[in-house]
Amino acid sequence: MSWRGFVAKLLYWPVRWLTRFEVIFDETISADVSPDSGSQHVVYVMRSTSITDLLVARRALRKAGLPDPAEPLLINGSRHARVMYLEQTRAETNEVAVEEFLQLLHSHEKERQLNVQVVPLGLFWGRKAGQEPREGNTMVADLDNPGRWRKFWLVMFSGRHILVRGSRPVSLRQMTDQHGASRRIAHKLARVARVHFVRLRHAVAGPKVANRERVISELLASEALQKAIAEEVRSKKISPEKARKRAHDYLDEIAANYSDTLVRMLDRFMGWMWSRIYNGIHVEGGERIRSLAQAGHEVIYVPCHRSHMDYLLLSYVIYKEGLVPPHIAAGVNLDFFPAGPLFRRGGAFFIRRSFKSNKLYSTAFREYLNRLFQKGYPVEYFTEGGRSRTGRLLTPKTGMIAMTIQGMLRGQQRPISIVPVYLGYEHVMEVGTYLKELKGKSKEKESAWKVLSSLRHLRNFGQGYVTFGAPINVGQTLDKLTPSWRDSITYGAQEPARPKWLTPTVNLVAEQIMQRINDAAGMNSVNLSALALLSAEQHTLSREKLVAQLNVYTQLLRDVPYSSDAYVPAESGEELWQLAKRQDKFTVVADTMGEMIRLEGISAIAMTYYRNNIMHMVIVPAMIAAFACAHQRFKLADVVNLLEQVQPLLKEELFISHAREDMQLWAQAIVDHLHSAGMLNVVADGEYVTVARDTSAYFQLQLLARAAGETLQRYAILFELLQQGGAQGRAVLEQAAVELAERLSAMHGVNAPEFFDKKLLSALISTLKREDLIEVNSDGNFVAHADVGELSDTIDRLLEPAVVQTIRQSVQRRLEA
Repeated sequence: MSWRGFVAKLLYWPVRWLTRFEVIFDETISADVSPDSGSQHVVYVMRSTSITDLLVARRALRKAGLPDPAEPLLINGSRHARVMYLEQTRAETNEVAVEEFLQLLHSHEKERQLNVQVVPLGLFWGRKAGQEPREGNTMVADLDNPGRWRKFWLVMFSGRHILVRGSRPVSLRQMTDQHGASRRIAHKLARVARVHFVRLRHAVAGPKVANRERVISELLASEALQKAIAEEVRSKKISPEKARKRAHDYLDEIAANYSDTLVRMLDRFMGWMWSRIYNGIHVEGGERIRSLAQAGHEVIYVPCHRSHMDYLLLSYVIYKEGLVPPHIAAGVNLDFFPAGPLFRRGGAFFIRRSFKSNKLYSTAFREYLNRLFQKGYPVEYFTEGGRSRTGRLLTPKTGMIAMTIQGMLRGQQRPISIVPVYLGYEHVMEVGTYLKELKGKSKEKESAWKVLSSLRHLRNFGQGYVTFGAPINVGQTLDKLTPSWRDSITYGAQEPARPKWLTPTVNLVAEQIMQRINDAAGMNSVNLSALALLSAEQHTLSREKLVAQLNVYTQLLRDVPYSSDAYVPAESGEELWQLAKRQDKFTVVADTMGEMIRLEGISAIAMTYYRNNIMHMVIVPAMIAAFACAHQRFKLADVVNLLEQVQPLLKEELFISHAREDMQLWAQAIVDHLHSAGMLNVVADGEYVTVARDTSAYFQLQLLARAAGETLQRYAILFELLQQGGAQGRAVLEQAAVELAERLSAMHGVNAPEFFDKKLLSALISTLKREDLIEVNSDGNFVAHADVGELSDTIDRLLEPAVVQTIRQSVQRRLEA
């Protein structure tokens, strides 16, 4: 037995008792090197030569069903090392690894069937990034080989918090076929592996942490902030000392104070808390963000904003995916004691709601954000600016996105990728508060007491959903949208001028972000049940009809997915209802004929929030169903014509990502599904006919159609006002639309708070003007285009006659008044 073998045997039980680990392996490992793949030709590359690391790695790999690193690799009777070590500071160890790589490459030349998989294996004790070296100190500490004594203390204090990270395997067969088996290729393999480990440590632990006061001092000395301080002195006529102190105070208000020790403690607390309040957290797209981080990207997470839980949940999920939690842009209203200091140490930096008129603050914030980008800290911000009170995505605030793109203009070397994130819940604890605010109650100021009082009512929140959507590579996106953008880059510390192309480009990027958040949306038991019941008469369905309708929705979205990232639950309608029932949001009444499921009063209004989370996924199928129910016999071309006309409105209102030219293919797929589901029949001349009205299939089609009712009613109101109102100013048109929507809501029981939202109606009017359906006459008033009449009649036919009558009579009375 070798000396290392003897020590390993001696340390086996102490290390086993003192250590606990989490394992995250890239998905490709399972396919390429698992026992099911039939390959035991696996070698591992590690940074640390520590026997302790090897003992932990053996347990982790055994748990994953992968070959033991202590066992030699036998190829045609020849013995090869199973583990290769690449240390940061010892050249002799690296040369041994190069020699072992070379031997394996030669083996592949001799045996054509051989395919050894090289798996990089990283172990992180406590995930500490380490401190930035002090000025003048050029010593580089090897965090993976810290020495025997430091390792002893790591085992004692961080042994219960180890992350074992297995990365995507590299095929030596492919390397040999493409590049040969020379020593140069062996050296290249070792060099690439060393770079990979540097990036992996950066992804897992983040960049080295700097003292907060040092960060503030460095920013105060920056050229851009010095210039802003001088401008403050001139414009406000104050002393340089006072201006500098003001800048210091701004930075002190903004800057985070990240602590990996606190993050580790919060990880344990959050793990306990989530297990109490959630049945589970469903995560999609984790591999996507790990790949970006390991490729050296600056990752910026941009989630939708539903709840204060968003901050905690997303950071927790990112940490559990084996990545460093992001620095989070939080509203300054959350900077209250004791939450503010805790948030800062968890990575939060604070931002004011508005600072357009405060150039010194604006510069201080941009410099701080740019430092985060330059140092490689992942960042998170909510582009909606605040929590959605209706469950729909809000119109994005573009300030943070503009600063992100301006960061590219500062000569940012690392690629920046924006990752849209969908967050969904089966229960949002603030929904009751949102409804009060929508009724006119002032927003309450955040406080410790408010947080504690909300925690007193913690309950089971059901399932949480986190999906990391398709990333937006900022550099590549700018190449497409503004090919000359690199001409605006300013290298060095000077803040670049604001180019003319920035605002329109930022608006397009913001639109892409919101669409990709919706692309990643997830259906769950509560939002699906809400969708069905709010579409039913009296918001009531028998249990059998509710279960059947849940099956209609899920089967439709499985057969015709909204997007490749959208999540549709695998459970049956009955299983989904049992899950939704646990949330105690529905009234269940049993009689001799069975159970009736009902939404009553305030519950019906509250449930619109959950329905709105997924409205964009069902709006087009619902419109097609409404067209089918209204016409009974129709051609696909007529449906497509309607969808192409309203696509800009749907894009504005619901951030659907499907382009106008995609509507024909999408509509064809939906109609084919409705036909296969027995809701439509095809006649000889290629027309479609709805099934008989007295069938359950027709009831399901009609229930699907009603999901589009409120959207179609909004459009009908605007078109009727444009047709009958004559030339009118924008303000008059907006006010009339709001009043008519309020009247329609009261008369026909529309419970959705956003139905008469002035901002939404104003945005739709802007879209109609942009699409030339509204013209502006010589007096500056709005006039309907000639095409509005035909489109208005088409939409009116999809609505119930009583609703259309109310709209027309209300417009007429308004004109007569």
